[in-house]
Amino acid sequence: MRFLFDTNIVLLHMATGFLNQAWAEHDFFVSVITEAELLRYPGIGAYETNLIDSFLSITTIIEINSTIARRAALIGRTRKIKLPDLLIAATALELDAILISKNFKDFRTIPGLHTQTDL
Repeated sequence: MRFLFDTNIVLLHMATGFLNQAWAEHDFFVSVITEAELLRYPGIGAYETNLIDSFLSITTIIEINSTIARRAALIGRTRKIKLPDLLIAATALELDAILISKNFKDFRTIPGLHTQTDL
């Protein structure tokens, strides 16, 4: 199975390590948006950056391309969702991946998007 992790899930994993259990047989992805969100916090130090880099090294980081951008724009025409979340949702749709997020509110109304929020 393919899973795309939202930023809040990566942060949860870093705090609790919950992804260490029984996930080895799956493909992990993050959007470049998640990478930027993880690394943007003021005061982030070398230790935290190393933790983030370590996690990102076991995932495939997906760049935003025109197909993803256009899909996000199409979704955004009919929903009030912030652009970063639109881009993450569009990335999951393009990958045919399950989006793992705690942000059920924004993602639940997107047709065809498979989510998992009960972690």
